[in-house]
Amino acid sequence: MGLYGGRPARELTLTDAIMTGFRMAMQPNFVIPILIIGAIVNVIVYAAFVPLLVGLVVGSGSSSEVIGGAVVAGILGALVAGLIGGVLLNLYGQVWATMASAGAAPTIQEAFARVAQRWVAILGAGLVVAGVGLGFFIVGGILVAALGAVGVLLFLVAIVASIYVGARLSLAGWLAADGAAAMDAVRASWEVTASKVVMIIGWSLAAGIVFGIVGAVIGAVLGFIPVIGTALATAIGSAFGFGSSVTIYRKVTATPEAAPAAPMAMG
Repeated sequence: MGLYGGRPARELTLTDAIMTGFRMAMQPNFVIPILIIGAIVNVIVYAAFVPLLVGLVVGSGSSSEVIGGAVVAGILGALVAGLIGGVLLNLYGQVWATMASAGAAPTIQEAFARVAQRWVAILGAGLVVAGVGLGFFIVGGILVAALGAVGVLLFLVAIVASIYVGARLSLAGWLAADGAAAMDAVRASWEVTASKVVMIIGWSLAAGIVFGIVGAVIGAVLGFIPVIGTALATAIGSAFGFGSSVTIYRKVTATPEAAPAAPMAMG
């Protein structure tokens, strides 16, 4: 495995999950496309909002209807750009990490070629998982509104259940990036995580704490650089997240080590 120096996936540890995030942040073929995507999104957001804000501060004599329309257009443009950018970032990140964790680190061209093959399955699996998670919160919200205090208790139960189900379905996108169809990936994730929920949640929390602290420092430093600074912080943060997540994926789906054959009895 490229990211793990040839070590078997079953031997990976929490330390590997954390260190893989840092190693991916040093991979130009991963960071550069994410940096470009983030920079483009930032430019679109700046282009949508900066002229509008300047006009509001300086005063342009425009009617409130015109200003309101400009605000709505700016918000919609920023949301669309952010959504498309986020989807592209996730597709490239999952595909690149999947390839790099199973062999040599792919080139940018190789990774995008795989994205072109797998994007429907990855998005499909992601939508199913997101729909399931959203369903828990919708049901919980209805229970709170209908049952009051009892509903709040049930809502807390729904949150715990959503965390459990989220862990069970957390590998669906990775399985889709590795070649499974969308629904097959969802079913396979549910099956392979049956006895790994505590590990998945524990590793995710531990890595999240480490990367959250480091990411906050990096973001504060790079935030002073217009456009590129924020995009670079996003690229580094993405490397952290995808690196730890793909390690969890490889660990959970690793083939157990075969037991040594028993010696033949001499008769």
